[in-house]
Amino acid sequence: MSTVIVAVIAAVVGPGIMMLLSTHVRRSEKAQDWARQDEVAAKAARAVAVAEEVAAGTATLLVESNNKLDVIHTLVNSSLTAAMQSELDAVIEKLALKKENIELKAAAGQEPSPETVLAIEATTDRIGELRAGLSDRLRQARIVDEQLARQTADRPVVIPGVED
Repeated sequence: MSTVIVAVIAAVVGPGIMMLLSTHVRRSEKAQDWARQDEVAAKAARAVAVAEEVAAGTATLLVESNNKLDVIHTLVNSSLTAAMQSELDAVIEKLALKKENIELKAAAGQEPSPETVLAIEATTDRIGELRAGLSDRLRQARIVDEQLARQTADRPVVIPGVED
């Protein structure tokens, strides 16, 4: 009889104990899973923060690079414009000397050579080309200056280390 009672108790209590153990293991697994998910979420949040910092740094570098490129562009353009102006001045002086030479020859009763006449025509054409080129450059420079002025007016001046 005691064997039957033990068997009945074991049949009733055994599944209950197994159920308690199973529930405990399942809760433990869930807690580990939640901890893992929390860790993954924290790593993802750190990755997003780092990505945002990189993006902000990249944007700052892009703005600084564009500003430096604007300065370089302005310097190159002004140097090229100055070189074109110098060439124009030299060609005008050359034309004046050729014309004086023709006048001196005419005063001496000599005709200018055909090469000199062709050179004067070519020099006159070159003066026209240089003047047109300089005019275009100055017009483009004004347009760029206006665009830069509008861009500068649209964005606030940011001084590193100084807050509003």
